[in-house]
Amino acid sequence: MRALLTLFLTEENVNELLSFRDAYEALREGFILEDNKKAVNTKRVRTAFSGVTLTYQAGAYEGFIGFKTYVRGNFISLLFSSEGELLMLTEADRMSLLRTGALSVLAADLMKRNYSEVGIIGLGKQGIAQAEAFWAMKGVKLWGYTRTKERETKASEILRSMGVQIKMATSVKELASMADVVVTITTSTTPFLKLEYLKPDSHVNAMGSNLSERIELFPDVLRASQTISVEDIQQAKEEAGDLILANKMNMLDWDKVVKFSEVVTGKRNPRPRSGITVFKSVGIGLEDVVVMGKLYELARKRGLGKEIKVSGRWYRG
Repeated sequence: MRALLTLFLTEENVNELLSFRDAYEALREGFILEDNKKAVNTKRVRTAFSGVTLTYQAGAYEGFIGFKTYVRGNFISLLFSSEGELLMLTEADRMSLLRTGALSVLAADLMKRNYSEVGIIGLGKQGIAQAEAFWAMKGVKLWGYTRTKERETKASEILRSMGVQIKMATSVKELASMADVVVTITTSTTPFLKLEYLKPDSHVNAMGSNLSERIELFPDVLRASQTISVEDIQQAKEEAGDLILANKMNMLDWDKVVKFSEVVTGKRNPRPRSGITVFKSVGIGLEDVVVMGKLYELARKRGLGKEIKVSGRWYRG
C-alpha cells in the first residue's frame, strides 16, 4: 500500500474548498463532541521575544489532533491522525477568518435565535469576514462602524465587490440601537460598548479580545447580562479582558458564565424571556482543529492541494 502523503493547501485552496456553512457545521459538531468528552482543547501558549510573539493553540477530537500557530499575521496549521501521521499542512489565515465568522453566526443562532439586523464594530479583515458570514448564511441587514473614514471606505469597497450590502453607522451608539446582534471585533484596549446603547434584549458577540489588556465591553454590559457564554472557562479567566475587568470591579457573576459546548448541546438554555446575552469568544485551538478536519475531508474528496512527502523521522528502526 502506498504511504499516505501529507497534503499541502494554499490560502487559495482553502478559499475554494471551505465555506462558512462548512465551518459552522464543523464547529457545531466539535462542541457536541467536547461536551461528550470526545474532544479536548489546549490552552493557548504565547512565546514573546524582542517584540515578536509566536502563538500556538491546539486541540483534538476523534481521529485527529492538530494545532495552529501564527506570528505577525502569518498563519500555519498542521493536522495529524491519531496514529501520528501528518495529514495536512495548510496556510491558515483564510481558514481563521471563515472559522471566526461561522462561530459568530452559530453563537447568534443559539443565543439570540430570531434576528434580522446585525451590527459589526470593527471593519478590519476579521470584521469584513463577519459581514461576509452573516450575509452569506443569514441574509440579514448589516450595519458597520469603524473609527476611521479610510477604513470605512476600504471595507465598503471590499464588501461591495463581494455583493455584501452594509450600511455604515455614524457611531457605536447608533449601530447598537439598530442591531439585534452586536458584534465587536477590534483590538481596543479601552471599552466602548455601553449598556445604555443596547436594545433591552440584544445579543452581543464580543470577538475581539484574547489578551487581558484588550477590552471592548463596559462592565455594566456583563453585569446586566442574563447569560455569558465562553468557549473555555479557564482560558477566558486568563485571556478575556472584558471579563477580567468586570471581575476586578465586582461586576461579574461567574454563576452566569457557561460553557458554549453546553449551549450547543442544549444543556443550557441561554435565551431568557427578556434581557441581554453575551458570547465572549477568545478563539480556541479545538475550533481550528475541527475546521481543519472538515477542510481535509473536502480536499481529499475534491482532489485539491499538493501531496508532499514529510516523514518527520530520520531513523525508523
